[in-house]
Amino acid sequence: MKTISIANQKGGCGKTTTAINLSSAIAVSGKRVLLIDFDPQAHATYGLGLANQATDKSAYSLLTENAQRRRVIADCILPVSDNLDIIPSSILLSTIEQELKDKEDAVSKLYDILSSSSLQYDYTIIDCPPSLGFLTFNALRAADLVLVPIDMSAFSLMGVAKLLGMLELIKVKISHAPKVNAVATIFDRRTKYSQIMLDEIKALFKEQMLDTIIRMNVTLKKAASKGVSVIQFDRESNGAIDYLALASEILRNETKPDEIENAIMAITQTAPVTQDRITPVNRISEGRPSIIESVRALSKEITFGIDAPNAKEIYVVGDFNHWKINDESRLSRIQDGRWEKRVGLIPGKYKYKFVIDGEWVLDSRNAERVPNAFGSFDSIIDL
Repeated sequence: MKTISIANQKGGCGKTTTAINLSSAIAVSGKRVLLIDFDPQAHATYGLGLANQATDKSAYSLLTENAQRRRVIADCILPVSDNLDIIPSSILLSTIEQELKDKEDAVSKLYDILSSSSLQYDYTIIDCPPSLGFLTFNALRAADLVLVPIDMSAFSLMGVAKLLGMLELIKVKISHAPKVNAVATIFDRRTKYSQIMLDEIKALFKEQMLDTIIRMNVTLKKAASKGVSVIQFDRESNGAIDYLALASEILRNETKPDEIENAIMAITQTAPVTQDRITPVNRISEGRPSIIESVRALSKEITFGIDAPNAKEIYVVGDFNHWKINDESRLSRIQDGRWEKRVGLIPGKYKYKFVIDGEWVLDSRNAERVPNAFGSFDSIIDL
């Protein structure tokens, strides 16, 4: 079973829309799909017409340690359509972090449940909340693939770095490195700005960027208001065409070669033939600075320093460098046991730590700190 987590801390980027319609599109191929609504706002649950489901059988019921409320995974599943089921969400899910904060391996709770499950699904798709907290960490830990929907705005590019930082932290802390793909969403072909942003996103993600582009399409909103996927609502709409194309691309990337042909054929028979596709122009207007260049121009140079006269090597890692321990994050010994590293940062709030001879250490000269998902703390700097 492949697990795909759909994550982006920025709201309004088409994350839940992608979760609903990608799940439906993959189900059309004949694959069995389980959609997990992991957002306490329960938008995916509402978007599939299950607003009145019982709250005692939900994603919260799956995770809770409360014996009276806890349910096994099979009891939390509701049918949606052919080959598609859902584990709904409820507002109770917002309390689960507090409930599990003292539990060992709480960040792997969902992964452990899915790994031990005997349910026969080809794909599990997880709709993450628009934040980088406990629930998203659980979903990323469980994922084989992290799909990042990015709408055509500069804020999307600024926020994605923090998501990638969390993925790097997962890699460092628990040696789990899911594949990451970005998909462009809410693309308005009528505006030059959308094309500029699309070029920027491609420049950032390079080969990790999927070819499929999800166009702005009012039918997607209409389908959600009716509580069905866009494929059920109008298979000839641009929204349905795009999500069927996205499913086809993911199946090509993730499915075994001998299974691809039948799955793609099923999708092709579902999607109407159209010539109305996007042909991006991979260029930026001459003489105009890119969004990435503009963001870099705002950067400030910060000096990270620590006194450790007996240390052999020291690194500074955090949100700003995806928590990577490498030559670029290595501090230099100055004098009298002082180590320093100058880093250019754009304005914002960043979590960080020092790594001294393999040991993760807080910045003793900075009293500002926040709890992390591992039961300890990270230093924080606000520019």
